[in-house]
Amino acid sequence: MTKADILALLLRNDKAVERAMVVLFLRQTSDEQDGKVTRHSNGRGFNYFHAERGTYFAKWILSGRKLTGSHLAAARKMACYYARQLLEVAAERQAVAEAVSSM
Repeated sequence: MTKADILALLLRNDKAVERAMVVLFLRQTSDEQDGKVTRHSNGRGFNYFHAERGTYFAKWILSGRKLTGSHLAAARKMACYYARQLLEVAAERQAVAEAVSSM
């Protein structure tokens, strides 16, 4: 999978956008999640500008609701910004799946 593959998926698949918001939220530290801010410059999760809104989107999704309209559009734009991180997560998951299947 490449960054271009991630971007193409995000542009065509609303569920992928929602998953991206949750994945990015889960990459935040617990104090960042609680405060809806970015406190650590670790290259993980949302940056300073996206932390509050990204956290809102992720918690909305985790509560069982879906993003629609302008919220979905904003989340899609945000998810595309984080394509590199999402590619890292996809690569990590692929490596785990390959390790498990070779057991």
